[in-house]
Amino acid sequence: MRSIRDEAAQALYNERRKLLAGLMMSEAEPWEDLPEDVKERWRSKIDGAQTPEGSTGPGTHGE
Repeated sequence: MRSIRDEAAQALYNERRKLLAGLMMSEAEPWEDLPEDVKERWRSKIDGAQTPEGSTGPGTHGE
């Protein structure tokens, strides 16, 4: 069973993976082929990106 955290990490990874073609970089491995420690690094990026409830988050300037 996949967690919301895992799904969010995979979505972020896939979004960034798509950008590589535009940067003329070689294609990254599919999420399913990544080692577990690499997946956990992506999950930790999600943990660090979450803002407290009610926060406008970075870049919104309270708008």
